[in-house]
Amino acid sequence: MKRLIVISGPANTGKMPLARKLMADAPELALVHRDDIRRDLCATVDEGVVTHLMGEMARLLLGVGYPVIVCAWNLQKSDHDLWFEIARDTDAPIVWLDVRAREVAAMIPPL
Repeated sequence: MKRLIVISGPANTGKMPLARKLMADAPELALVHRDDIRRDLCATVDEGVVTHLMGEMARLLLGVGYPVIVCAWNLQKSDHDLWFEIARDTDAPIVWLDVRAREVAAMIPPL
């Protein structure tokens, strides 16, 4: 089922362990992860460009019916606006998981 799951929170707060847990339960989820994109680029680019690339990847995947999980800080209003716009444009239900929320933090598997 097409959907957009956004995991947000500061660095080193359990975003990727939570993403891995969700992907283990739903292997069809396509991961769009800021650190992976930044690492795989051959040049150092502005963080705004990385965010733009993440958005375009998610939009493309959702547009062809894949469910997507996005993992990044996503703490700025512009981040919220971007992901909700993409969800609206692709008719994808969105779930926002902020690891700072108690109920979300409880979902993070122990390391």
